[in-house]
Amino acid sequence: MSDTPLPLYHKVYLLLKQRLQAEYYLTSASMPGENALAVEFGVSRLTIRRALDALQQEGLVERVQGRGTFATPQRAPASTAASASEIDTLMSHLADMGMHTKVQLLALTTERASGALAHRLALPEGSEVYRSVRVRSYDGLPFSYLTTYVPADIGARITRRDLGSKPLLAIFKALGIHVSGAQQTISAVLADPQSAEALDVPIATALLNIRRLVKDAQGRPVEYLDALYRPDRYEYRSDMQAHDTPGSPTWLPTACHDESSHSENT
Repeated sequence: MSDTPLPLYHKVYLLLKQRLQAEYYLTSASMPGENALAVEFGVSRLTIRRALDALQQEGLVERVQGRGTFATPQRAPASTAASASEIDTLMSHLADMGMHTKVQLLALTTERASGALAHRLALPEGSEVYRSVRVRSYDGLPFSYLTTYVPADIGARITRRDLGSKPLLAIFKALGIHVSGAQQTISAVLADPQSAEALDVPIATALLNIRRLVKDAQGRPVEYLDALYRPDRYEYRSDMQAHDTPGSPTWLPTACHDESSHSENT
């Protein structure tokens, strides 16, 4: 973790803070111990301890003698809703990419849904979900790291072969699941050890983050996608036009286009 000038403990602090704000850890169970975190991040226990101390000072974790370190409940971050036309255009670009990229399935496992994930999928906390991790590449170069969660009754019907060869929308269609829409957010995150290795970037590299909650025709959540993109291999641009609106002028999109030579259908 020496690829950037930030102190090691601060890099670990930022990565753990990112996980805590995303409610990556269950609040009802202790986080991995200092030894486990030191192995994961490739640093010393002292570095982990300094990072946890900083997180405790911010109220993001609670350290209980003899029991471990626990995540504290998080407030939802502020967000700005994009127009339907913007999202439709972005989704169209991402769908076009799948025709020109290759996918590799890294993992397919079951796990218990944390509070945040359970809430997104409208499941009781601790419910079993299927988790898949895939990497998409263009011309042999990785550019996206995709983590997908689906409810257990759906995941049990999806094969490793399908995940390594088809986008989720095509898999859902084959299973008779009629997808009606999705809620999507776009932000930036830091690469953790797993995504950094898969995307061949230093730990704590800034990545484009697209999170998508997919629902079926009955409004049931059927998929939660957390997608990370290398910004040097994918970018999204939009043309804007100034408009006079009541109160004050504003910018509105006129057209959007993908500036990379590769995109993705997840």
